[in-house]
Amino acid sequence: MEKSVSSLVVLLALVTALSAAQEKPVRQCGVERWPVKIWADKDAKKVRPEPIDTTISELRSFPIHEVPYPNDARLAPEELRVYRVRARLLRVKREQDSDLHLLLADATDPEARMIAEIPAPECAEGSRHEGLFRAAREAVLAMNLPADVEITGVGFFDFLHGQRGAAPNGLELHPVLVVRAIPASASKAKVFHRHIYPCACDDFKIVEYFGSAMLARPR
Repeated sequence: MEKSVSSLVVLLALVTALSAAQEKPVRQCGVERWPVKIWADKDAKKVRPEPIDTTISELRSFPIHEVPYPNDARLAPEELRVYRVRARLLRVKREQDSDLHLLLADATDPEARMIAEIPAPECAEGSRHEGLFRAAREAVLAMNLPADVEITGVGFFDFLHGQRGAAPNGLELHPVLVVRAIPASASKAKVFHRHIYPCACDDFKIVEYFGSAMLARPR
C-alpha cells in the first residue's frame, strides 16, 4: 500500500511538472504597436533580415527616438534591422498580451540588461512567422534558468514605462526569432554550428546558415 501511494505521489509530481512547462491557452493578444511587434506592419519587408552581431551594452547605447511612435510603421534605422546577441537569460514570464517576456543580461557586463519578447503564434496569424515564434517559445520553456543563450530578434523601441530590466532607451528584441542555448564551455567563445531552422513561412523562409538563423528575402 505504501509503495502504491509513493508511486502515485511521484506520478502526480511528474504530471504537475509537465503541465507547468507546457504553454497555457492564449487568452489575450496585444494592441499597442502590435503590427510592428509581430513583424507584420507596412514596413515589414524593409527589414534587413541578415543578423547583425552585437551586444546588449551596445544596443542600450542607441539614441532614443521622440514619441509618439508609429503604430504600423518602423523607426529607422534600428527597427529595420535584425540583431543577434549573446546573453544570460535571467527570467521568463508570460505577459497579459501572451508574449513571453525575457529578461536578458549582457554576456560580459551582467548589470547591462534589456528585454526581449516572443509573441504567441496565435496572436501573429498571417505574419508568416508563426513557426519561428512557436519554436523560440518551446526552446525557452525547455531551459533551466539562468541560461546562456544566443538570441536573434528584430529591433523595437518600446515606450518607457518603468519595466524592470528595460534598456534606458526602451530598445528591445521584439519579436524574437531564434533562441539557442549556448553550452557552458562555449559561452565565452564564438562557436559555429550548422543548423536548419524550419519555418512555415510564405515569402520569407529560414535557410541553412552557419552559426545563425538567416532569413531569405523573397524572390
